[in-house]
Amino acid sequence: MNDQFLFSDMPAALEEQPVTSVFLAILPDQVAAEQIARCACEVRARHGLKGVPRPTGRFHVTLHTFDHAPHALERSVQMAQMVAAKVVKGVSPFEVLFDRVKSFSEKKSNFPCVLADREGNEALRAFASRLKREMGKPAGHFTPHVTLLYDDTIVKEEYVEPVIWTVREIVLLKAIKNRKTFQELGRWTLQG
Repeated sequence: MNDQFLFSDMPAALEEQPVTSVFLAILPDQVAAEQIARCACEVRARHGLKGVPRPTGRFHVTLHTFDHAPHALERSVQMAQMVAAKVVKGVSPFEVLFDRVKSFSEKKSNFPCVLADREGNEALRAFASRLKREMGKPAGHFTPHVTLLYDDTIVKEEYVEPVIWTVREIVLLKAIKNRKTFQELGRWTLQG
């Protein structure tokens, strides 16, 4: 995650590799990431899932995904950097709590099994809404979650031991196609 580089070097580097997505996210701290990894393994075993849990370094909560088409990538990264620098001002660190596991079943197969919350995480929801407003977009529906794995079996919502951490920063990440890691494009500390 320390593979950071300046925007001036980005255009050529960005176009060299096929990008799966570019997004702003929050990351769990190391203790929470390890707890999430244990949760993923326990859920997999309990439900007989075949999907492989995501690597610990890939756990995140997506705040907003940007257009990553080759013609729009540079502009998207610039916009993300500008919005991120603005949205962190006046926001104090806040706590998040995830205490449910369930599958999102909108697809026909390969369902995301996620760590979520039933209700709550008001500070996170407010922050995501502020981010959308800063981009001139309607707040819309935001479902905070951390994807644990993908599987063809649907896991019905169930309670798990709460995973809690304090959000102190947001990051801009680039997922590169067929890789198991993200490339960090920027990091901004909450400044409340």
